[in-house]
Amino acid sequence: MADFSRFALADVNVNPRGAKSAALTCGGERFNFTTDLTRAPFGPGTFERDASATRQTLELRATSSMDEFFTALDAWAVEYIAAHSLRLFKRSLSLAQAKEMYHPTLRRAEGYAPLLRTKVNMPGARGAVKFWTAEGQSRDAPRDWRECEVKARLQVSHLYIMGQQCGLVINTTDLLVIESSGAFPFGAPELPQ
Repeated sequence: MADFSRFALADVNVNPRGAKSAALTCGGERFNFTTDLTRAPFGPGTFERDASATRQTLELRATSSMDEFFTALDAWAVEYIAAHSLRLFKRSLSLAQAKEMYHPTLRRAEGYAPLLRTKVNMPGARGAVKFWTAEGQSRDAPRDWRECEVKARLQVSHLYIMGQQCGLVINTTDLLVIESSGAFPFGAPELPQ
């Protein structure tokens, strides 16, 4: 488990397009997290279903250890936002107000393991995600995301602030991809005599 006492959000930065963010660090460094082997049940996409978008959302099915870590990270973020709201939002927020405006990293639906929402820069884009085989070789993106398992290298980069909402941005930087074998699973078939 991460030592959240070492986590901090920098002062809010406003980019030329007006987007507000506050960089997240752990002990002064960027924070990286490697997931367990899991699935990305829907593959990358956008709300507008624009397959050509260079930055897309990739949801990963959260294992129990991922659920535990990101639930704790969300709790830390809400408490930190409330405690530092004057610096981050130029107004004082209660814990309840911070929780109301914070968008959690995990999306939950009854009967399913939670989904961890990440962002991915698609191949061809600056900072594109890198795909790897189990042998450490570079590879292309999977053709069918439903037929593979992935292990992701994530970077929790910053807090976005948009109107009355905020949340942590988690970038997928690398994906180990293990595709299901299409081979006959029962060995050599026995032929009738």
